[in-house]
Amino acid sequence: MNEIKDSMESAFQWSTKEAPMTDENQRGVRINIHDVVLHADAIHRGGGQLIPTARRVYYACELTAEPRLLEPVFLCEISAPADIMGGVY
Repeated sequence: MNEIKDSMESAFQWSTKEAPMTDENQRGVRINIHDVVLHADAIHRGGGQLIPTARRVYYACELTAEPRLLEPVFLCEISAPADIMGGVY
């Protein structure tokens, strides 16, 4: 598992930057990897093979976990002199 850790992490970061539903950043995502079976030949364990595959696996995990879209909330505080407060409203 240690030899593919960097590739799996890169795929996870890529999949959370481009969410499968919205193509936007995700927050609060966690994926547990329980078992890994690697190919015996080292050429098949490179980043070029693992990253796209792992990204598709992460997308599938996210979509089967019943994802939800949250309504964005923007809160700000505006300070202005009293004589232009009407324009601020």
